Amino acid sequence: MKTPLLILAPLFMLALAACNQTETPAAGEADATKATAAVEEIEMPPAITASGTYRCADNTILYVDFLGANEAADIRVGDKAATAVRVTAPAPEAPAADAAATDAAKPAAEAAPAGPLTSADGESTLAGAGKEIKVKLAGKGEQTCKGS
Repeated sequence: MKTPLLILAPLFMLALAACNQTETPAAGEADATKATAAVEEIEMPPAITASGTYRCADNTILYVDFLGANEAADIRVGDKAATAVRVTAPAPEAPAADAAATDAAKPAAEAAPAGPLTSADGESTLAGAGKEIKVKLAGKGEQTCKGS
């Protein structure tokens, strides 16, 4: 009874070994895959540089996370777990060729974009930082909020 099993065991092993075959890509395909991966760089989101809790004139509580070098902010209304509204700085305008020389002489503070941070839909804005900010949320007027 053991003899037929011993004879069939190598045949079963051969059949199982044939199942573990994988196709390897051709050398040209592998190089193309590596080149594509190298070109696609992942842009990291800006880091949270400051956070604050603010109470507005209408007793609304806001949680604000300032991102990057004050280039964006996330505003949450009423609860830290609420959905955030992202407001960003306006895109800098392309300077004219003759204006480029005069802009190079300006300090970095003057070169920063002017105006409040604005949401993508344009309904929410945020101006200021620190202990007092001015906020306009969708469906509400502009109001001053003070930090704690």
